Amino acid sequence: MNIIILLFSLLSPYFDASPQLTPISTFSDQPKTVLTFEYATETSPSINRFDSLQGVALYATKEELLLAKGNPLAVTNDPLQGTEEYQYADVTVGVGEGFVLYVHVSSSQAQQFGLQVNGVGIDPMKDNVQSTLGKPYFIAEDGDVYMRGNNALKIYRNLAGEFEGIDLFDSISS
Repeated sequence: MNIIILLFSLLSPYFDASPQLTPISTFSDQPKTVLTFEYATETSPSINRFDSLQGVALYATKEELLLAKGNPLAVTNDPLQGTEEYQYADVTVGVGEGFVLYVHVSSSQAQQFGLQVNGVGIDPMKDNVQSTLGKPYFIAEDGDVYMRGNNALKIYRNLAGEFEGIDLFDSISS
């Protein structure tokens, strides 16, 4: 008897004579979607990747750095970032776990030695970087950020807009 009651309770919705509700809208009543895209009308920048700054490649090993630049003038620990900073006359390089994690050039180093991104000379002091780097990805209070894949190049400026330095780093790990 219990089995018959259970069977009847399971099948009772199929024998219900009450009217079925219909949805107010169906898929065919939905508005049509239009796919759009945006494209840049400006010319492509001449530097389409950020691999190196002052001849120092991002992600290079410590050994590759020493082969390319020689012995540094000084090595200091940066406990905040957990890196060692290799200080050269033209560049400061952050090395962590045996790899180059960031490269920094101050304005005085750039004035004295010039500034090269991937071997291409740029001069942020004369503000000609947009023709070489394109439009900034992000404009911060302290400078402009340019992105190429996961690598970022940040050009630091003071409140007067004067060049103060430049960093090359991995945007994901920073």
